[in-house]
Amino acid sequence: MASSVTVTLSPAQDAKWKLFHTQVHEMRVKKSGLNLFPKMEYIVRGLDPIKMYAIMIQMELVGDRRYTYSNEQWVVSGEALYDHRMSKHIWHKDGVRTGTEWMKSQICFDNFKITTDLDTTDATMIPLVTMQKYVPVLTIFEVPSQGQSSISNQPLVIKIPYTGFIAVSNYYNKTLAHMKKVHNSKCYHKFPKNNKGNGKKRRSSSASGLTDDSTSTSSSPKFPRITPSPGVTQAINLPPATQMLFNPFLFPFNNFFASGMPFPIYPFQLPPIPQSTTVSCKKPFLIENLI
Repeated sequence: MASSVTVTLSPAQDAKWKLFHTQVHEMRVKKSGLNLFPKMEYIVRGLDPIKMYAIMIQMELVGDRRYTYSNEQWVVSGEALYDHRMSKHIWHKDGVRTGTEWMKSQICFDNFKITTDLDTTDATMIPLVTMQKYVPVLTIFEVPSQGQSSISNQPLVIKIPYTGFIAVSNYYNKTLAHMKKVHNSKCYHKFPKNNKGNGKKRRSSSASGLTDDSTSTSSSPKFPRITPSPGVTQAINLPPATQMLFNPFLFPFNNFFASGMPFPIYPFQLPPIPQSTTVSCKKPFLIENLI
C-alpha cells in the first residue's frame, strides 16, 4: 500500500486519548460488554480514490505481563494469562468501499464492545482479560479486483501508542476516573472496596481469575512502575504478530478446512460490497453494431 497513506484520530477523540494517556489509562470492561471511551474515530488520507478497501480493528495484547494496582501505582504482577486465542477482528460496518468514500468522512468503530466473556459467540464483542494491557490496531486491506490472482500490497497496519490501556472491571486511579467522568456523563464512577493504596488484597469473585480484577498486594515494590510513553502515531506496513500472514480475500479456506488443520475461532471473511460502490461496466462497442 502506498506510503503516502496517513491515518490519524479525529481531533475531538485524539484530544481525549492524549489527555487520559497522561495517566496510566484504564478501560472498564464487563461481561455484558462496554463501548470504548474515547471512541476509535479515524481520519484516513492518501488512499487510491477508485480502488476498493476494507478496514478492520482488533485489540492487541501489549507485552506478556499482567498488572496490579499497589500503593497508588500500576506495577507488574506476573505473566499475562494466555488462552491461545487469536485476536478477534471487527470489520467496519460499511464493508467494502472506494478510497474516495473512506476518505470523505471520519471512520468510527462504534459497532463493537469489549467483554470479559472469553467464550462469547457475539460477533460484536471483543473478549479481553482484565489487568492486562491492550492497544487498538487498525488494518486497511486493498480488495483485489476480479481476475487478480494475488495482491501486490501488504495491508497497512496502524497502532497509536497513546491509545493503549489496561482493562479493568472498576477504576483504580481516582484522578483518571474523575477525568473520564468530566468528559463522559455515563462514566461508571466506582472503586474497588479495598482500593485505598494500602496494599490489602481484594478477594476474587471468580475462580479462574479471568473476569475479575486481580488484587493489590503488600509485597515490596520491586517491580517497575508503568509510565505513559510519548504519544506518537505509528504506521507499520507489516501485519501485527497476531495477524495471519496470508491474503484473507484469496485464501482457499475450503482446502484449509479439508486438510484437518486447526483454524482460529474467528476466521476472516470479506465484508459485503454495497450496491452503491459496485462499478457498472458499459457494454463493449462491437463492429456489427455499425452494420
